[in-house]
Amino acid sequence: MRHIRITGVIAVLAIWPAVSVAQRDGLNPHGVLSVTVGCDACHTTDGWSPTKTPLDFDHGAATDFPLTGRHEDVRCATCHLDLIFSEPKIATAGCTGCHVDVHLGRLSPDCTSCHNTTLFAAVPGLQIHAKTSFPLSGSHIQVSCESCHPDDRGGAYTTQQTECISCHATDYAAAEPVDHVAAGFPTQCEQCHNALAWTFNVAFDHVTVSGGYALLGRHMQIRCSSCHIAGTGDPIFNPSNQDDCIACHQSDYEREHSGTGFPTTCGSCHTNDSWQGATFADHDARAFPIFSGAHRGKWDSCQTCHTIPNDFRAFTCFNCHEHDQVEMDDKHKEEPDYVYQSNACYSCHPNGKSD
Repeated sequence: MRHIRITGVIAVLAIWPAVSVAQRDGLNPHGVLSVTVGCDACHTTDGWSPTKTPLDFDHGAATDFPLTGRHEDVRCATCHLDLIFSEPKIATAGCTGCHVDVHLGRLSPDCTSCHNTTLFAAVPGLQIHAKTSFPLSGSHIQVSCESCHPDDRGGAYTTQQTECISCHATDYAAAEPVDHVAAGFPTQCEQCHNALAWTFNVAFDHVTVSGGYALLGRHMQIRCSSCHIAGTGDPIFNPSNQDDCIACHQSDYEREHSGTGFPTTCGSCHTNDSWQGATFADHDARAFPIFSGAHRGKWDSCQTCHTIPNDFRAFTCFNCHEHDQVEMDDKHKEEPDYVYQSNACYSCHPNGKSD
């Protein structure tokens, strides 16, 4: 009879429905749940711990809070007090129910606008800053957050003024080679500078400040200190107008053209882009026709005729006219002042003609 009674108990257990402990006697160690969840959704007959992996329990469907990212890896006790799943009572919408707002309410209350559940520190700073009144560009992309938000403590950023001078007052006061304070330069830094670098491609209205002198060609590439006294910004040279090159380039003229009689209107031969490649357009009228007549296109450079460097008074005809002196002597025997010399050739043939 005892064997029969035991078998009956086993039979009763075998047909016992898989209901939750809460449904059976209200003694669920996880508290009173809002949904029906059987013990076998998480546990096995091998033991209460460890629980199943994965659980036969849809956290999102049961609580309206899907577990994603790092939330899938944390222990239940990390969020639920003593494994009482009904505690703490928190709002399912919003991160601040569990996470302290380290930004102290100064940024968006929606944590997911910047953070994700996979890695909290993986914040797309550039994209976030682009939504503000001060998108980051140029060198601002490379500086640390603390460079502009010095009061940051654990992410508690304080909004800064967006005007350049609010951060760069020290740079403005110590600017070289021109003392911006003494010169009365405007504090709207963006009028001249850009976000790449203070000294790169400075857009300075030189025409207005200088009274009409535009920086063209190579003049745009040289340092301010080449033409201005460091500190005061006073000009080292005083050209009377845009075309008064000699006022600045007197030493260059003396080095290259001293004693040649070349005009001091440098623009007659040179350009603002380079000293090289000069074209002396007045050569035909002032000296000898090389852009017209028989000599047009017969030379390659100044050195074709002017073989002594920087001495344009000296020239030779014989680089091109390789006459036989004996033949030339015979041809000019009736000329009393004839000598086989380039200067003599020029004195008789100033237009480059044989007659």
